[in-house]
Amino acid sequence: MQGIGAAAQALGQVHVGDRLEVHTGVVDARGHAVATPSDMTVVNGGPLLVQGGHEDITQQQDGMAHPGDPTFAYGWMVKRNPRTLAGVDSQGRTVLVTVDGSSTDDLGLSIPEAADVARSLGLVDAINLDGGGSSAMALRGRLISHPSDAAGERPVGDALLVLPTRQR
Repeated sequence: MQGIGAAAQALGQVHVGDRLEVHTGVVDARGHAVATPSDMTVVNGGPLLVQGGHEDITQQQDGMAHPGDPTFAYGWMVKRNPRTLAGVDSQGRTVLVTVDGSSTDDLGLSIPEAADVARSLGLVDAINLDGGGSSAMALRGRLISHPSDAAGERPVGDALLVLPTRQR
């Protein structure tokens, strides 16, 4: 479990073996509950890059535009950074991409370039998952990307795991 602010303080009081009651739900920007169909999945990320095979960057809609800080849009959207994105092709196959960046050997991508890469890979729907020092990819337990932080791999609180199915 992970928490920020007051939730982090509360989780600091939890010990191994404690029983927790967890309630989950999705709310909109106004705090109103959003119905969640049984086939709905949620992943932390944004902005949307491609929808229905066409570039559809939803920076403002996804809360990634900071009107009071125009440098944010440049540093996050326009400037090339390491990126991790996920998408689905026309056959329903999931594709995960991590692009190294922040060095002269690994240039990274801007958000529009990430959308271009997604479309060039045949993705009909794609979203940016993360970027910067949080972007890393491992395969069979071995790091295969080059994290951009000087200290190497950054500890992060979320990950996307692709695991083999169990044989019955």
